[in-house]
Amino acid sequence: MKALVRIALACVVVALVAACAQPAPTATPVPQQPAATSAPQATAKPTEAPKPTEAPKPTVAPTLTADEAWLKAAELGKYAPAKQDWAAIEAAARKEGKVVVYSDSSRIADVKAAFEKKYPGITVEGYDLGGDDILVKTREEQKSGAFVEDVWFSSSGSGEVVQELVPKHYLWPFIPDFLASVVPASAQQPLLVSRYGVRVLGYNTQLNPNGCPITNWWQLTEPEYKGKVFIEDPLNDASTMAILTTIASHANELAAAYKERYGKDPVLDPDTPDAGWLWVKKFAQNAPGLKSSGGDVVSAFASLGMKEAGVGFTSYSKYRDVINGKLAFDACKGCKPVIGVQTACYIGIANRAPHPNAAKLFINFVSTEEGFKPWAVVGDYSPRTDWASPKGAIPYSELSKYVWTIDESYVYKNITKMRDFWAMSLLK
Repeated sequence: MKALVRIALACVVVALVAACAQPAPTATPVPQQPAATSAPQATAKPTEAPKPTEAPKPTVAPTLTADEAWLKAAELGKYAPAKQDWAAIEAAARKEGKVVVYSDSSRIADVKAAFEKKYPGITVEGYDLGGDDILVKTREEQKSGAFVEDVWFSSSGSGEVVQELVPKHYLWPFIPDFLASVVPASAQQPLLVSRYGVRVLGYNTQLNPNGCPITNWWQLTEPEYKGKVFIEDPLNDASTMAILTTIASHANELAAAYKERYGKDPVLDPDTPDAGWLWVKKFAQNAPGLKSSGGDVVSAFASLGMKEAGVGFTSYSKYRDVINGKLAFDACKGCKPVIGVQTACYIGIANRAPHPNAAKLFINFVSTEEGFKPWAVVGDYSPRTDWASPKGAIPYSELSKYVWTIDESYVYKNITKMRDFWAMSLLK
């Protein structure tokens, strides 16, 4: 009986195991609807990772050169303010204590006294030098970095102010603001013109009471005046060499004067391209009296009590000594083709000047009536249009009828050639 029960249980177990092992019925798949016809969807781009934000770079001020730093501190050139603060300039000048001036006029001693009286505590260290010396000192000091000069107060020499010193920034312009409306633009470039001078052909008025014995410049090349025409040695004075070069540039006027004198056109030599260079050659060959200074020139023909005298090319400003009773001369007015050559005295500030504010104060001072007083004489002219010419002088508005003006561009290009030409002509 027990055996039958065990068999029955085994059969039940076997049946249950078989039932569990059978797979589940598969569900009937649902048929899919056909996809609707439409534009294909764009495939999404992968999202780009954001770039890291760069930190702003710190602003670094450009490093100034020593020249630029000085220019900025001195408030010159592109750093010049729109309006000049004269109270601040004077205060800074007093701290600087002095100003070094290179001048080609002996009257620097007079302006020194007047300036120091007006501005006690500021010393003017003024040097009365020839045009060549000022040019050489300025150029060499700038090239070597030995910055001593504050103020250039001289003529252009051989045209170097216009053609070299200003373009190379050896000199900087400074125009006191009150002058802008009373000085023509032509007298503000490249530097301020402090004054105009005239180198005239002069004669002794005691020995020639009826007027100048010279009526035509070609007389200066004739035997009668051999050794009797005095001039500052051009080989030692750049301004005089510049004047000779200017004379040579006026060939047409000298050719006309030659024809008026001799009734024919000049005959040129192989080494003379025109009547201008021919005049210079003939003048050199007539043994002019060469002097070492302008004072020596005027003394040679205009001293009081002379028994005989020639003529000479002298600064017309020395006429002040005629008024003072020390000399006896006048310009050869009416002489053909002109009575002389006009020159310009420039004033500016030297690059890296040690005392730039005192330099500004000095330039301002000599541009006023008080500071210009030593030059307010016959023969010197201020560029200021609000001032009258000195009593007894040819009015400046009419001066161009009687004189030539130095063409600094022509002089600069030709002065070396003229120096050689002059030296060779002296030997012939």
